[in-house]
Amino acid sequence: MKSCNGFDIGNHAIHVAVNKGGKIVRSVSAILPEGIVQNGRITSMEAMTDVLKNLRRQNKLHINNAAVILPTGMCYCRRFNIAALTRDQLMFNLPYGFHDFISDDKSNYFFDCAIIDYVKHDDGTPPEFDVLGAAARKDVVADYINMFRKAGFKLKTIIPEELAYVNLLGRSTEKIHRHGVLNIGHNNVKLFFFIGNEFQSVRVIDYGCNALDPIIAEHFGVDAHFMAASYRESNLEGANELPECRNVYNSMAMEIHKALNFYRFNGGGNLEHLHCCGGGVKNAALMDTLRANLPIKLIGLSEFFGDTDDDIDYQLIASAAGATMQ
Repeated sequence: MKSCNGFDIGNHAIHVAVNKGGKIVRSVSAILPEGIVQNGRITSMEAMTDVLKNLRRQNKLHINNAAVILPTGMCYCRRFNIAALTRDQLMFNLPYGFHDFISDDKSNYFFDCAIIDYVKHDDGTPPEFDVLGAAARKDVVADYINMFRKAGFKLKTIIPEELAYVNLLGRSTEKIHRHGVLNIGHNNVKLFFFIGNEFQSVRVIDYGCNALDPIIAEHFGVDAHFMAASYRESNLEGANELPECRNVYNSMAMEIHKALNFYRFNGGGNLEHLHCCGGGVKNAALMDTLRANLPIKLIGLSEFFGDTDDDIDYQLIASAAGATMQ
């Protein structure tokens, strides 16, 4: 799509990348009402419709086309080999690639895939396709389409986060190399592994920046949700430098280090660097701790966007931007 609004609806905030004529020209972010999204799931489609309507009106989002990231847990994305077949045969057999993930009726899901490579075997085994497959529940897709329609948008693309980064990394002019995307989010930290723009795997660490909120709330005697998050996001009174917060940063660094080692020991090799995105990138104390404790270079996203604009918050809209490039 040449012009499109990309949406990343998180647990704490919504981020929008405005793609006009194939270039990201604007970013919009807003804090969500408490409880409207829990563990990636929208608890009220009606309330989220109102959020989208207000976002559209207040920020003059005139482009109708929309793309959205379907969060981890709402869809499945995995890479696997499948017999080299015709397109119709491939789509018929694709659900079997998700038998370890989907236990209910496969007819409840939409399936799609991208063929990465054609694999020949020297032992006479029939050739296979190396594919990146995705599956999402039909009722979830229908809910998202209806929600965006009511908000005045035409939802054209629904993709998992992995595929958004595939699109983004495909814009790089750098040589093909092993690297990763580190998304430091509100509820979790996700580490995506790539060779060039070929997705390899993802590891999820089940705590994110909101792990700081109870610490900040207790120290300053404020509400553990909205107020503590405000202290954290603005580093009010040095909240992010509390010793207890630094303990969280060290634990996070240790878990990311474990994920890097697991990838390497399972044949993935060493990464050259990690591209960092997500709200956690704004926390200077956290990023200093990660740089000091991880055996890998942490860099930004500039190689994917060409000439950057200081008014665009690329770290927050990375996946939303990738969604517009589908």
